[in-house]
Amino acid sequence: MGFIAVMFAMLILMWYWWSIYMPRFWQTWSLPIAVGSLAGLLILAVVLLEPLRNRVLSIFAGRQDSSNNFRINVWMSVFDMIRDRPILGIGPGNDVFNKIYPLYQRPRYSALSSYSVPLEIVVETGFIGLTAFLWLLLVTFNQGVLQLKRLRDAGNNQGYWLIGAMAAMVGLIGHGLVDTVWYRPQINTLWWLMVAIIASYYGREQLTINN
Repeated sequence: MGFIAVMFAMLILMWYWWSIYMPRFWQTWSLPIAVGSLAGLLILAVVLLEPLRNRVLSIFAGRQDSSNNFRINVWMSVFDMIRDRPILGIGPGNDVFNKIYPLYQRPRYSALSSYSVPLEIVVETGFIGLTAFLWLLLVTFNQGVLQLKRLRDAGNNQGYWLIGAMAAMVGLIGHGLVDTVWYRPQINTLWWLMVAIIASYYGREQLTINN
C-alpha cells in the first residue's frame, strides 16, 4: 500500500512540476495516461506474479486471512479503548498502551500497539491529538505545494526535494494506515526528516525578496 501510494503521489507531483512546459494536449491527458499505465502495470503484475497476487487478494479476504483477523480483533479492542477515553486518550507511550490494552483485549490477541497510526494517535491522545495531527498534515502539505509552485515558476530545480519529501510522506501515511511502523526509530526519523525538508523552505521567498 505504501509503495502504490508513493508511485501515484510521485506521478501527480511530477505532472504538476512539468505541466507548465507541456503542450495543451499533454497538460490535459498526460496525467490520466500515466496513472492509467501505472494501474495497468500493477494489475498485470498481480495477474502474472502468484506471490504478489496472493498478497493482494489477502487484503480482501477479511477474517479468512490470519493477519487480517488478528488486526481486526486488535482494532475492535482499540475502538473500545477510544470509546471510553475519546477526548484525551489513555496517554502517550508504549508503556501506557501495554498497561491498558490487556483490560480490553480479545482472548489470545495480545498486541504491543494498535497496528494503525491514526488509531494509535487517537487511543493515546484522543480526538484532540488526532485533530492536531491532521492540522500538522494540512499545514505541511499546503506549505509543500505552495513552495513547489514558487520553485517551479522560478525554474529552480530544488523543487525535486519537495516532490521526493511529499511523495515519501504519502507512502508512509499509506503504510501507517494498517501498521504502526512509524513507531520504529528508523522510520520515525525518516518521517520527521521529510517534514523538516518541507519546513526548511518556509520563509525563503521573503528572504529572496529582501535580498
